[in-house]
Amino acid sequence: MNNRPLNRLNDFFFKNLMGNEKRSDLTLRFLNLILDRTKKNEFKKIRFLNPFFDPLTIDGKLAILDIRASIDDNSFVDIELQVARQNYMPKRSMYYLSRMYSEQMVRGEQYNELKPVVGINLLGFQLFKNEPDWHNKASFTLEKSKKIITDCITLHFLELPKLKISDIKKVKRLEAWGAYFSGKCTEKEMEVLTMSEPLLKKALSYEKTFVNDEEMYYKYQLREDAIREEKTKLSLAEERGIKKGIKQGVQQEKIQNAINLLRIGLSPETVSKGIHLDIEKVKELQKNLY
Repeated sequence: MNNRPLNRLNDFFFKNLMGNEKRSDLTLRFLNLILDRTKKNEFKKIRFLNPFFDPLTIDGKLAILDIRASIDDNSFVDIELQVARQNYMPKRSMYYLSRMYSEQMVRGEQYNELKPVVGINLLGFQLFKNEPDWHNKASFTLEKSKKIITDCITLHFLELPKLKISDIKKVKRLEAWGAYFSGKCTEKEMEVLTMSEPLLKKALSYEKTFVNDEEMYYKYQLREDAIREEKTKLSLAEERGIKKGIKQGVQQEKIQNAINLLRIGLSPETVSKGIHLDIEKVKELQKNLY
C-alpha cells in the first residue's frame, strides 16, 4: 500500500496536509518562505478560518478556495491550488481577495482598521509565459516609480513548471517546497531536500498515513478523476480552437486568392476550379469587386 501513487497537487490531499491544525507548522513555514519572513519577523501563529470540508464530487467544480487563514498580525491569507490552466486566474484571485478584504468591514468601523489580505496561488501550469521567474509577486504600485502605495492586497503566483533545479544540493528553501509539490524529485533527491528543509520530513511522513487510509484515499481518487476530466475537457477545447483557427485561416487565404485572380480577369468558373472554392462564393466576390 505504501507504493500507491500520490499527486501532491491534488486539492483534497493539499487541504489535509496544509489546512489542518495538527500540521499548521508546515503551513506557517511555507507562508514565511513565500513572504520572505526571517526569524525576527516570521509568523508564528495561524488560525484556519473555514471548517475543513470534503471536496466536491466528481461532477463538482475543479477550482475551489482551498485554505483561508488569519495569521499573527491579523492579516488574512488565501492559499489556492490550481492544476488546470485558467488564464483568468489573476482576476479570480483578485475577486476572492477583494471579498476577503471588504468582508472585514462592519458598520461603525473605520478604513484604517482593515487588515491586509494575501493571496498565494500554487499553480501546476505556466500563467505568465514571458516571465522567467517561477515565483512572482503583484501589488498596488505607482506606474512610473513602482512605489508601493498600499499593502491591502498582495498576490503571489508560484508556477511550478518553471522551477528548474540544476543542483539538488544548492536548492533554496522555498524551491525545496516547490520541488516537493511538483512531485518531480526522486526519493533520494527528497532525502537531500529534507536535510536543508527538515519540515518536509513531516510532510513525507503524513503521506504514508494518507495513502493507507482507505476512506481518505478513495476521496483522493475521486478528485483525481475530476482533475483528469477537467484537463481533458480543456485540452479538447484548445484543440478544437486551434483546428477551427486553421480552417478559418485556410478559407480566408482562398478568398484572398480568388479576389486576386478575379482582378486579373479570370472567369469565376476558372477560379472556382483552380482553388477549389464554391462557384457561388466566387461569383459573390466578383460582384463585390465592382
